[in-house]
Amino acid sequence: MSCYGDWLTTVALVVLLYRVTGTAAAPALYILARVAPRVAGPLFGGTLTDRVGPVRVATLCALAQGCLTGMIVLLAASRAVWGIYLLVAAAQFLNALSQPALGALLPRVTPAHRLGRVNGIYSGLFSSSILVSPALGALLLPHVSPEWLIAADAATFLVAALLLLTLDGVAPPVPSASPRGAAAGFRIVSRDRVLRLVAAAYAANPAVITALQAVLVIAASQRFGHDSYVGWLYAAVGAGGLIGSLSFLRPTPSQVGRRAILVASVIELGPLAVFVVAPNLAVAAALLFISSMGGVLWQVNGSIGLQQRVPVDLLGRVNAAVRSAMYTGMLVGAVAVAVLVQPFGWQATVLCVVAAAFLLIAAAALTRPRRLASHPAALIPD
Repeated sequence: MSCYGDWLTTVALVVLLYRVTGTAAAPALYILARVAPRVAGPLFGGTLTDRVGPVRVATLCALAQGCLTGMIVLLAASRAVWGIYLLVAAAQFLNALSQPALGALLPRVTPAHRLGRVNGIYSGLFSSSILVSPALGALLLPHVSPEWLIAADAATFLVAALLLLTLDGVAPPVPSASPRGAAAGFRIVSRDRVLRLVAAAYAANPAVITALQAVLVIAASQRFGHDSYVGWLYAAVGAGGLIGSLSFLRPTPSQVGRRAILVASVIELGPLAVFVVAPNLAVAAALLFISSMGGVLWQVNGSIGLQQRVPVDLLGRVNAAVRSAMYTGMLVGAVAVAVLVQPFGWQATVLCVVAAAFLLIAAAALTRPRRLASHPAALIPD
């Protein structure tokens, strides 16, 4: 529910800020405000999840995000741009805080042989939100103000919190005998070849996606004719993710290896590089569709591999390590746009981030990390 509302707000705010300021810097700064506070969130969220349980953490975060999003409506109506940035930053910190809890929740409410199917459905629901909400925004924004879409987002967070409360007692905290401290998750990721590649993909690919997301409204306006077309581009991303998620309705793979993650991450990056020279809206949407399919394939496989390889009482902190890599990559992509888009243009900026992402993926695939026998996943072959 909250994902549907969140994508409504994403489309509404980038259009609002672009219309109010008329500059490419405003949407880029909005993306930076969304990304920068997320870097620290998983570190706290992972430890809290392993200590008090995922349901409580996720529920409280959803409630607080709903309140903050409601306050954005008031500031958006008065065009208080800097206040919007501050509230967005606070809401996104809570979003990042909740991510380890959501990642740790699935293995506690479903048996191991259904992890693939449940992760696929979860990914499909998320992808459907990117398909439906931006398309809805593209249809509504010519007729209603962005504030109405932001208000709908606030309501969906409150509904999500109520739904999460129904799981209280279903997924209680697990007594832990695992190593203490947030660093335990980073140690496991660094010593496992599959998890290390997953973390590298989570750093590299979201950096490119964030950079492109920051300039997508500019591309829609300058190349394809109207800023509201950004909704159709987001919808293409959602459609590709939804189709990719359907492949996981098959039985859960007994073991996830590095090859599936590596190939799918390259499938995601390649079309994003070609997007900068797309001649029209249809070709651009098709490229984003293919890229999103590849993204879902490596993300869901990575989630399954993580859940198979990590003890349940460490899931919060290992998810936190992976999410920290993702948010660090997103921050790099946002900073790259903020620094490079004015002097070099959005196409050159996106291509630079794509090249850096390919280098990071290649380095992670070719480097053999040190493995220790005491590592909880050390007995699982690559």
